Amino acid sequence: MNYKKIKLDAKKNVTHNYFKNVIVVFLCTLLISGISLSSKNIFDIDITDVKNIELINSNYKSNSEIIDEFIKQINDSKDLDENLAKRVTHGVVSVVVNEITTTKSVVFSLLNSINKFLGGHISVGIVIIISNILLIFMRTIFIAVFEIGKNRYFLEQRRYLKTNIDRTLYPYKKKKTFHLALILFVKNLYLFLWSFTIIGYFIKYYEYAMIPYILAENPNIKMREAFRLSKELMKQEKFNLFKLDLLLAIYKIPGLFTFNLTNYFFTDIYAATLYSEFYMNLRNYKREDLTNKNLLNDKLLAIDYPVNKEYPNEFTKQFSILNINSDMEYSLNTYILLFFSFSIFGWLWEVVLHIIQQGDFVNRGTMHGPWLPIYGYGGVAILFLLKRFRKNPSKLFIATVILCGIIEYSTAWYLETFKHLKYWDYSGYFLNLHGRICFEGLIIFGLGGCAFTYILAPLLSNLFDKIRLHTKNIIALILITLFSIDFFYSTFVSPNVGEGITTEVEEVSDYGH
Repeated sequence: MNYKKIKLDAKKNVTHNYFKNVIVVFLCTLLISGISLSSKNIFDIDITDVKNIELINSNYKSNSEIIDEFIKQINDSKDLDENLAKRVTHGVVSVVVNEITTTKSVVFSLLNSINKFLGGHISVGIVIIISNILLIFMRTIFIAVFEIGKNRYFLEQRRYLKTNIDRTLYPYKKKKTFHLALILFVKNLYLFLWSFTIIGYFIKYYEYAMIPYILAENPNIKMREAFRLSKELMKQEKFNLFKLDLLLAIYKIPGLFTFNLTNYFFTDIYAATLYSEFYMNLRNYKREDLTNKNLLNDKLLAIDYPVNKEYPNEFTKQFSILNINSDMEYSLNTYILLFFSFSIFGWLWEVVLHIIQQGDFVNRGTMHGPWLPIYGYGGVAILFLLKRFRKNPSKLFIATVILCGIIEYSTAWYLETFKHLKYWDYSGYFLNLHGRICFEGLIIFGLGGCAFTYILAPLLSNLFDKIRLHTKNIIALILITLFSIDFFYSTFVSPNVGEGITTEVEEVSDYGH
């Protein structure tokens, strides 16, 4: 195979649907690994932060401390606590980075929060066993299959220039979620067992590397055949793929100096297009020699040249909920339900982040109910005001950043000026404006807004359309009534304030919205 051509074609494919590619990679990273926009926010670290970390860690055991103790019990390893002083403590993104990148596990982080509640007395063995079982189950059944959808998207976009983001839902549309999840689970289980041999792990890692792409091409394939085909494809190719991985590792180096932005906006996309090109070239090169070549039977993926159209959609009449039209019109009651959906999602997001960071529940936001209206206003504003940009993801991203910046800044100004309270403060953050908005947050809002526009809002709208109009109107009316009562009470009677929620205007808050 011509690996030079593979790399050149992969770089060309990065520019095909560029901002769609950014959004797909962002969504996949968010779902599978957690956000890691900044690998090391140097500008977030100061002496106060280090003291706060030491104070917090003196009260409970973090994940890394639990693991350190476990390792010491087994192998009397040296203490790694010195790394704690280097952890980032500012910002929504940094919270996820600290908790997830330390343990590589969202579930472990949540268990760590429970551990904080109980004063750090959970058994090390129980934490490790339970967290890994839950992690494997949750990621494989509900999340990891999305990676196959991402692979399907990139396999199509390499030749079909009008590939839509909803192709990431391909496995779910094929009704093969649990079948694919089982194969991925077995693959990960085998790799776990092979990891005890160290060398065997790396051999099997590359031997199984094509399974997610085989499943993306043919989700109906049996488990045994998927493993066999990957083994046959990767025969005498493991070292070649290893060299490509080394190349990607080099490309990630600039991310250390750009707060990981180069990875989000180039390297991660290039990795996806490079693997897709590698698979298709390998598949076409070896297909005639495969034991069951007919199982790789998607001829529409194997066309030679890019075409300015979509991959033929075989789901036109089925799966109405999963058939996404990002350019759709939304009715008034749908806008209302979307407003509350975004508001509730924002509330859950910030509450969970606070639990992960501080280990206690705090009712985040300006109101008492389970909603953060700034997310709702932002989501609806993006759908309503930026409709003209939906066909151009790059313009939509830029417009979303500007719109969210205006909404967030003006809301913060109003609360500080008239309520004399700060519900969030970005002072000291990279490229912040009066502590009310910052570059890091706006990038996340821009990508998240695009994800809402192209995936979440159409999905929710399709789901809401399944509700009878009369029932939908009643639900909307009930939500508006409860929200109005909460708004009046929070504004004129008893605002939602307190530790972890607000600070006086003169003080600095380390929390989000």
